[in-house]
Amino acid sequence: MFSQTHHPTSDPLTFKSSLWKSQGDIPIIDIRSKSTSTGSDGFDVAIRQAVTIGLAQPYNEKELPILLLYDETGLRLFEEITYQPDYYITQLEFDILTKYAADITESIPDGALFVELGAGALRKTALILDALEAQRKSITYLALDLDKSELSRTLGELRGRYTHVRCGGLWGTFDNGREWLATIPDCPRVLLSLGCSVGNMGRNEAANLIRSFGNILKPQDRFLLTIDTKHHDMEVIRRAYDDRGGVTRRFALNALEGLNKLFGHNVIDTSAFTYKPYYNEVKGRNEAYFQCLRSITICLPDSAPIMVCEGEVIQFACSYKYNDLERQLLQSAARAYLEKEWLAEGGTYALMMLSWPGAN
Repeated sequence: MFSQTHHPTSDPLTFKSSLWKSQGDIPIIDIRSKSTSTGSDGFDVAIRQAVTIGLAQPYNEKELPILLLYDETGLRLFEEITYQPDYYITQLEFDILTKYAADITESIPDGALFVELGAGALRKTALILDALEAQRKSITYLALDLDKSELSRTLGELRGRYTHVRCGGLWGTFDNGREWLATIPDCPRVLLSLGCSVGNMGRNEAANLIRSFGNILKPQDRFLLTIDTKHHDMEVIRRAYDDRGGVTRRFALNALEGLNKLFGHNVIDTSAFTYKPYYNEVKGRNEAYFQCLRSITICLPDSAPIMVCEGEVIQFACSYKYNDLERQLLQSAARAYLEKEWLAEGGTYALMMLSWPGAN
């Protein structure tokens, strides 16, 4: 792996260009800071603290961090979710990218650094990369993710696929990625966020994240991100988060197994909970809960015993939907300019291209 101290000034990977020649595997660059590279002494400690704080809350206000969902098993289960007919988000993204890939990539200049935030399975991303290859553009594509094994697995599926597009990985968090990108100002940069990832954050948090990346971008740079809209039948939304194949339920309950792994022993009786999604029409979001089937006590290290009552719910995720006005407000709060927007049929899903013309 490579230190963050060796950053180039023009071609973002000039100092590592030999990697594409000398290694059979697609290179993955370690950009983690000390706090996220020390395993249980860093990142895991922060998650354990979030668990302790969240479970200490009053009745029906308890929370668990969403990161518990995304261990190695969770990532595989989520990929399985994306193949479920009930999970409309994936299909709508495929529809937009299949129809508009050439138009989208026309705005990505030759020589650009193309970074995907939270890369996932890359099936959809490949549609964009294929279009860039067809346009014979020299592009460096880097997938950013915190799970190195998943990066290796998914990037491996692109091995040998492109001539003009170079593929690699960035191993780290969004914060690490932003810090790394800030050191590479002298080439066009295009960011990509698929899967409606910003929908997993509160509306203010989503705007803050987008703006934090906008703060390091130049006027020539772009940020592509997808947003789920409210133009769906309620039953369609509900099925998306409780599919008839039961995969989402397994994905959710796996987080409780991950909780026990996080603490190194069984701190919670996983059989005492079921998965309970709920679409909150007032707040425009799907809310995901664990509901307690019988009263239990959770015993965390260095913490008083925590009673969870029968029927009590513990929230662990939200998925926000945006109407037209809310997308405009998100863009405005991020201090961004909407360069272009591509919509699925019926306005059910949106891909936005943002820029910051007034950036330094």
